[in-house]
Amino acid sequence: MKRFATVLIGVSITAFAIPNISYNKENNSNNISSISTRMNQNHNPNQKVKKVLISGGSGFIGTALTKTLNEGNNNNNNNNNNNNNNNHNNNNNNNKDNVRYEIYKLVRRTPSSMYEIEWNPDKSFIDKESLESLQPDVVIHLAGENIMGIWTEEKKRKILESRTKGTSTLCEALSSISNPPKVFISASGCTYYGNNVYEPVDEYSPKGSGFFSDVVEKWEQSCDPLVKHNQQIINQQDTIANSVTTTTSSSGEVEVSPSSSSSLVKPTRIVNLRIGLVLDKAGGLLGSMYYPFLFGLGGVIGSGKQYLPWISLRDAVNVIKFAIENDQVNGPINLTSINPATNYEFTKTLGNVLNRPTFFWIPETPLRLVLGNDMSSETVLCSQRVLPRKLLNYGFRFQDTNLATTLDHIVNDKK
Repeated sequence: MKRFATVLIGVSITAFAIPNISYNKENNSNNISSISTRMNQNHNPNQKVKKVLISGGSGFIGTALTKTLNEGNNNNNNNNNNNNNNNHNNNNNNNKDNVRYEIYKLVRRTPSSMYEIEWNPDKSFIDKESLESLQPDVVIHLAGENIMGIWTEEKKRKILESRTKGTSTLCEALSSISNPPKVFISASGCTYYGNNVYEPVDEYSPKGSGFFSDVVEKWEQSCDPLVKHNQQIINQQDTIANSVTTTTSSSGEVEVSPSSSSSLVKPTRIVNLRIGLVLDKAGGLLGSMYYPFLFGLGGVIGSGKQYLPWISLRDAVNVIKFAIENDQVNGPINLTSINPATNYEFTKTLGNVLNRPTFFWIPETPLRLVLGNDMSSETVLCSQRVLPRKLLNYGFRFQDTNLATTLDHIVNDKK
């Protein structure tokens, strides 16, 4: 029974904290061609091209995001053909500016193609020459150390530094290139609000307490090199806007006109994704719980009253795409559903969807004994009643707001 309880505990902690986004370490040592030789082929010449650079692009969220952006390219090409023939528009197409996305990835190895740029955040290294050649329009940072494992001080250091060093390395490099990206989107965590949140909180709520809350604060502060660079750009624009240019006409008259700042680079829009528990069978919370529940081993954890800030994978990906395409999206935004559920509600709903019993129960005491007080409080016993206030204000429309319907769609592969 003790072994069985340990298995249940291990299964349960997989994704009950900050986004469990880890590096995908591939082994391929082929040399790459220069990024500057990248050819834009097989796309509509009327489309604008946006170069998107992704870290963690082979992870859980990154893989789905890459697929969605590529599918959007295909849909756009089809829609353009239809428009040419019968002026037909796809109402589900959110790519309002007729953009084609070119996807590039940051990899922790020697790149194998011109779609990849090498970096090693552990050593604060990134190939700046390739980054300068590419000059991405959009950078999406999703990489970080996996939270699983025994929480030694060394493990906690890795969890923190993989996020802060990776983000600061990337931001320092982006601020040094001649044309910084238009938008930088970085993963963060809704654990910012603490681990004992039973009342609703949103982006305007204060920081909470706890290890992961501190991690998220430092994680977001790691964008500072880009923030400071933005301020320098704004100061330059203000200086130019307040200055004048004098010219002498052919008649000898001196003409005075305001200087233009239109030729200056623009500040980079920074978005921090405070990601909740992303639901899909491919990974995250549901990925770890699916088979135990399918075999009738699911059950409530602790009191069951702790809130889970869930969001479907397709909504999470659509939020990122929305953030790329909408200039008003800025600062921290919560990637959570509008209807967070308690652990009890989630357990019973998943059991009902799978038509499986959920009579097991894991009390708090053995959890704290096995995991330690810190880890249990920050993961399986953590309560986060987080709401996506800013997304709603921006006008984002969620596809998945009902937990039962969402789980049914996911586990039964419904579209």
